[in-house]
Amino acid sequence: MTTKQIVVFQLQGQKFGIDIMSVLEILNYSTIRTVPEVPSYIQGIINVRGTVYPIVNLCTRLGLEAFKDESSCQFILLNLEDVRVGFMVDKVLEILTIETKDVEQGPQITEVDKVSCVNGIIKEQEHIILLLDIDILISESKQIVLK
Repeated sequence: MTTKQIVVFQLQGQKFGIDIMSVLEILNYSTIRTVPEVPSYIQGIINVRGTVYPIVNLCTRLGLEAFKDESSCQFILLNLEDVRVGFMVDKVLEILTIETKDVEQGPQITEVDKVSCVNGIIKEQEHIILLLDIDILISESKQIVLK
């Protein structure tokens, strides 16, 4: 059976996950420098050992309530093919190893012409973990970073 590892994190009391294969590291909050004229969900940029990462505020990006205390947030730094980016989350909870057969397709609850950033659901005891599609989440910000 095929397994994969998921980084499980919390946003406003809900559990979300992303595939660990894109994750470089997880950091505690550090000061974010704001950048003018970017989409509202791009919180700003941070410098980590000489590499600049744009930080995507996942609460804003997913339409959730704003963070109550940003200084307690964590960053998940990602390395995608041609761009590096960070996700700002409430808290990273665990690294979960799952069998791919245990990932269910979510119900189609978005408009027909819109693409959902949720590409699967994991049922873990009484919790549901929504698996997010990183490429869809950063598609617009990727274009900004590449410019």
